[in-house]
Amino acid sequence: MPLLSCPSTGTTAKASSVLNKNAKLYGANNALDNKNESTCWNSEGQADGSTEHSFIVNFHRRVNISCIALQFQGGFVAQECQLCTTKVSSEGKIQWVEIGDAYIEPENVNDLQNFDLKECEIVDDLNCDAIKMIFSESTDFYGRMILYKIEAHGEEQ
Repeated sequence: MPLLSCPSTGTTAKASSVLNKNAKLYGANNALDNKNESTCWNSEGQADGSTEHSFIVNFHRRVNISCIALQFQGGFVAQECQLCTTKVSSEGKIQWVEIGDAYIEPENVNDLQNFDLKECEIVDDLNCDAIKMIFSESTDFYGRMILYKIEAHGEEQ
């Protein structure tokens, strides 16, 4: 399956928080860099550990996603992840649509983990120009997450 989330295709990323607001070292686009294994997105944390983070991958073109791969740093892993895609409403507005049966529950390991989306009930919702992942919990006590790699695989539209 072709890699859709490569920066050379114009894909960009945005996150709800970046450690110390240092986008150069810890920004969301670092997780798209499949050539440098040491770059990552590193989120901020909270003393109570209740931080929810979101991570948006904007393809800037229509794609049909069939698989998402994530590589976290062990100990700083999202425990629950909700996937949303963009949809154009009847009024012509772009809105986020939750993919209710996209089960993305990463393990607390350093390995690249693949999540197959071909079994989703509403496959049409995976035809989009952006995805949003909402991470509601982390294995870290302070709610921090470190994402080394995010890959979206599928087909161009």
